[in-house]
Amino acid sequence: MSWTLWNTAIEAPNNLQTKDLKGFISVSNKALIGLFFEVVPNPGHLNHYFDYVEKLKPELEKHNGLIWLNRYRALFDDQCLLSHQLWDSEKSLENWQRNKLHRLAQKAGIKKHFKDYRIRIGKRLACWQADIVTDVNFEITSKSDALLLSIQSGVSIPNTAFNKHASLDCVYCDLSASDQFITLVKPNNLSSALALTSSMSPDFFDKIELFLISRNYSMKERDQAPLAKHHE
Repeated sequence: MSWTLWNTAIEAPNNLQTKDLKGFISVSNKALIGLFFEVVPNPGHLNHYFDYVEKLKPELEKHNGLIWLNRYRALFDDQCLLSHQLWDSEKSLENWQRNKLHRLAQKAGIKKHFKDYRIRIGKRLACWQADIVTDVNFEITSKSDALLLSIQSGVSIPNTAFNKHASLDCVYCDLSASDQFITLVKPNNLSSALALTSSMSPDFFDKIELFLISRNYSMKERDQAPLAKHHE
């Protein structure tokens, strides 16, 4: 089985505002939607996951709204995989959830191929890249405990870099580029998220994104999951 998998890179909309974050969180409807699908296949079922990835590629290409997609493998557990996606709206993501072949693939995964999985979905609040902070219109919210930072870099960032402001969630390596990483970090609060990003040199990362997670569920923890017949 080849490890050269499909990556999609599409330019994000250019109508997002650029300004400085002022200590409050955006939950605007204009925000992009981030999805983090972490999965651990059953022993011997890894290739089945990749087979479904290839089968679903033509279906996904038919759907409007996908901004970006990439796949990763956990740095310290090569059986744990991550699919990270950006969508232009909740509606676009919901349309993909209702796709018949996608739902059949998810059903097969849950019944046969997955040992466990975790899905986190939330609006992107800000993106730091090339000394530019891109964000959307702001509304105030207090859900700092649901914040998630995604850090894309060309080096593996040590855990000690986050000790003061956040806790390390997981580090993943790009499946098609072994020198590219994505680090998921849970900041202590919004102030910590901003302090962490401002303390990191632009030479140290390629892109940092801040998300406000609104749904977080797994195979066993289903409180925030959609209806059983719909899976990401």
